[in-house]
Amino acid sequence: MMAARALLFLAAFLPFGPSAQVSPSGGDASVRSPRRHEGDLALLDKYLAAGDLAAAAALVRRLEPELDADERFALDTAYCLLRHRRFPEARAQWNRVARRVQESVRTASGQTVAPAPDLQARVAEALFVQGLLTARDGQKDEALRLLRQADGYGFPPLDSPLMVLAADCLYELQEPVLATQAYQEVLKQAPENVQARLRLGISLYSAGRLGAAEKELEQVLRQAPGMPQAHYHLGAVLFEQQRSDEAQAHLKRELARDARCFPCMAKLAHVAYLNGDDRQCESWLAQAAALDATYLETNLVLGMLENRTHRYDQAIRHLSRVVEQSPGYIKAQYQLAIAFQRSGNAERAREHLEIYNRLIQEQKAKSIGVPAAE
Repeated sequence: MMAARALLFLAAFLPFGPSAQVSPSGGDASVRSPRRHEGDLALLDKYLAAGDLAAAAALVRRLEPELDADERFALDTAYCLLRHRRFPEARAQWNRVARRVQESVRTASGQTVAPAPDLQARVAEALFVQGLLTARDGQKDEALRLLRQADGYGFPPLDSPLMVLAADCLYELQEPVLATQAYQEVLKQAPENVQARLRLGISLYSAGRLGAAEKELEQVLRQAPGMPQAHYHLGAVLFEQQRSDEAQAHLKRELARDARCFPCMAKLAHVAYLNGDDRQCESWLAQAAALDATYLETNLVLGMLENRTHRYDQAIRHLSRVVEQSPGYIKAQYQLAIAFQRSGNAERAREHLEIYNRLIQEQKAKSIGVPAAE
């Protein structure tokens, strides 16, 4: 019974029915096989990095007997595919592993002793990979549940290179607090990983830790002065700290590197708006909208400028786009309430002002660590 209870959690990740089969050549001994496939993995990585998908697919097909026989090799292949965002192919490798782990679980569940630590480690790793794949399917809550479950069983270890995959997944799931923790662990082992440091800075910014974000982004620029997006994100952090002159300098450096950086243009328009320079604001907005008319900050600043210049119908149109995409955008809700009020629609103004007040209360409650009032 102890073994059965210890393995009950597997039901959430084992999608296969009773008829699932394990390759007859496979056994648990292959899980920790020697690294005899390093050359194959390096070649797969080379093909994927070069964008030669046909060669990568041919290599995987040729290696299928070994992938069926060697669980470790299948997992390492899945990680390689995940790093290159080849998600369907990575799922095929995970399916191989899950079948094998399922069979081992069935065998262990009939025993009266606790499952071997090796089996628990295999299950944890399978949960981890499934969590990564589930995140790519857009199932955020389920992905987080699987990743937390794997973490509860100690996978991946904090000093593992796989923490990069975990951190990147949490970053793309827009979980800045969790991503921050993961990237900090990555950088303990690999302080030279400038991409991880950039994403740490962005995650800190998203979590509202502006001073820490500034420090990390400055370190990125010391390590790699030409790092794409580093000047933009540092400019955004400085803007939030109301250091407009410094923010503009970094935003313009990013534009010098990438002349199509419409987020830079939108942020520069925001700076010009706050400085009362409507003409400059309109100029930056026109350039930003020409590249991407759907960008949130472009529409926000357009709405604010239109409120200021008494073009309330246009303001409502642009600000409504913002809150449709991001209902929790506090500034947009407030500006939309103003636009409706000044256009004579008191009911809609009251509706958005109530949303604004609720969001403010939730923000205050979150900042002191207590639930907001219902």
